[in-house]
Amino acid sequence: MAKPTASLVWLENIELKPEQGLRTEASIVKTLRKQLIAALQEQNYTPADLSRCVYVIRMKGDFVIAYPWQRSPVLYIGRGAAFGRLSSHLRRWLHEVEGFGKDVRIEIRVCRPRRRNFADMFKYVEADLISRFAERYGAIPFFNSRRETSYERYVEYTDSDEALLTAALGIGNGKRPLWAIAPAPANKNYEVFHRGRQQ
Repeated sequence: MAKPTASLVWLENIELKPEQGLRTEASIVKTLRKQLIAALQEQNYTPADLSRCVYVIRMKGDFVIAYPWQRSPVLYIGRGAAFGRLSSHLRRWLHEVEGFGKDVRIEIRVCRPRRRNFADMFKYVEADLISRFAERYGAIPFFNSRRETSYERYVEYTDSDEALLTAALGIGNGKRPLWAIAPAPANKNYEVFHRGRQQ
């Protein structure tokens, strides 16, 4: 039986910049949330347009993550109602990126997978992205808790979609980050980082 082919529409990359000097977690989250809403409005999207999406949260700037096999700026791959999920991540952990350094920014890549009579296409695309990431970098993304194996390798992708999926995971041509970091044992996220290592 032939695999279904996804139709993938990517938004323009959304960049969020934590403002230095904000003293409270709440003020950082509020500022980043405003930036996210403004970025969506610039592309003529509303939060309601981002249901059944896949999104990749990346660092942008001088730092990338030192995964076991290669370096990548990817922090998390998720799915669902992207605006609500991203707002939740801002509250729970994403605001911590501000502490990585003054030149660190957050980049969000949002994909809207669609196929007629296949409402769950976004679940399969997310699973494939996490699987590809694990196979290339030796671990799942930093803040992901697990692979979605029941949804993996079910969808067929065009060559251009394959290229965009790969680009969402890597550093990118011409980019030259100065540091590759990983949490040390004293870091509260040390166990989170290591739970998804490939054996």
